[in-house]
Amino acid sequence: MKNRVGLVLASLLLGVLTLGSTARAQRTERIVKADIPFDFVLGNEIFPAGRYSVVITSSGLLELHDSAGRVLANLLTHSVQGKADPDRPRLRFDSEGGQHILTQVWQQGDETGQQILRAKSPGLAVRKRSGRVQTAEMGSPR
Repeated sequence: MKNRVGLVLASLLLGVLTLGSTARAQRTERIVKADIPFDFVLGNEIFPAGRYSVVITSSGLLELHDSAGRVLANLLTHSVQGKADPDRPRLRFDSEGGQHILTQVWQQGDETGQQILRAKSPGLAVRKRSGRVQTAEMGSPR
């Protein structure tokens, strides 16, 4: 009886380990590398101008990496449809009060981009309706 329970537990453990490695292998990442020439806001943090990699996982998680590959931020995103496939990767920034806020990430040749989820600020909503938010798109280097 003990051998049978041990054998079943060992089989279950082996199955879980095998499925876990398979799930990791199926994880697809889309990477956009960019030289961002200005300080920008992502989530609740301000990042200095510099070279970054924006990684979007298949689960819609955005990771911001510095030039050394360290993860600086993790945020959730949702898919948005574009009017046309971009000819190169693009990062979209909204400008508010002198700050540039990263709001969307687009892959080359993909009509579906990723909108970064962020807490809605009542002040931001009022400024958007009044037209004081500017939007700029920046293509990333290849």
